[in-house]
Amino acid sequence: MLLYAILFLTLGFFGLYIGAKFVIIGLENIADRLHISHIVVGLTILSIGTSLPEIAVSIMGGFDKLLGIDPNIDGIVIGNKVGSFLIQITLIIGILAVSQPIFISKWELRREGPMLFVSVLVFLFFSLDGILNQLEALLMIIIYALYLSLVIWSEKRLSKVKNKVKILEKERLNSIYFKPIKAPHPKTSIFKDIGIFMIGLIVLLIAAEITLLSAYDISQEFNIPENVIGIIIVGFGTSLPELIADLTAIRRGSFGLAIGDILGSNICDILLATGSGAIIVNFKVPIIILLFDIPILFLAISIAVYLLWSEKTMKRWEGALLIGFYTGYTILKLLFFQI
Repeated sequence: MLLYAILFLTLGFFGLYIGAKFVIIGLENIADRLHISHIVVGLTILSIGTSLPEIAVSIMGGFDKLLGIDPNIDGIVIGNKVGSFLIQITLIIGILAVSQPIFISKWELRREGPMLFVSVLVFLFFSLDGILNQLEALLMIIIYALYLSLVIWSEKRLSKVKNKVKILEKERLNSIYFKPIKAPHPKTSIFKDIGIFMIGLIVLLIAAEITLLSAYDISQEFNIPENVIGIIIVGFGTSLPELIADLTAIRRGSFGLAIGDILGSNICDILLATGSGAIIVNFKVPIIILLFDIPILFLAISIAVYLLWSEKTMKRWEGALLIGFYTGYTILKLLFFQI
């Protein structure tokens, strides 16, 4: 039974990655046809696209609870969002920095940094009564939409002065970035693009269901609280698309794209992904997440933002520090703060 659960969990993670990849390819091709700019694609398709596993887990978790398939799925779903956020802001940024020192422009960090805190504060405020209801979920989605609109507006405003600015905090503005996107894939028919998108979406939702049910079986087999499974195991699995996408971006020298994806994806995870599930059905928020994991998350954000802000560069030893921080958190979580 346990072996099957682990096998299906691995299959679920693989399906989440493949499904998200197909959805992103389909959307990129469609964006190419509609002549949408790189910046809009980067801020929507990339940041939301790499968060599709978390969104799918939330939506399928909402339906599972609504239909009575698993009435106690709350811990895995909510834990997944907090865990994914924490893993990305510490472990994944740490791995990227250890692989190669990275930097991010301060103008971007001034915008995304405060929003990281705001998004977690919004989640915390709505969760203080132990429940995320449908109204609160709707408000979270609206807040994310407003944030995304603000980001797109600020990037377009920046594009208007790109010719007057030669250097912006060590990063040269690339005029291509503001031109319509050209998808990196051969041009296909619109029906094929939509077909790729739909296939990816179906795979994504099925994989999310497999992941949820397998994670629940593992939690029952080992008698581990569902929030722990959601935070540590499912959180890591759904963060794999960000790790793979950002390692690829780092190898190509796109440092800002990699870190920007992580910051934007975290905000998407805690607001849009959580709201997408809670708008279907109310989710209970485990008290231990509010008392232990959220304070740790605030501390992790503070450390990561400080390290990125200082000299605008994160060195290898600072990346190792973030990895050590996550390792220490995991040990404390498993030993003392499961319930």
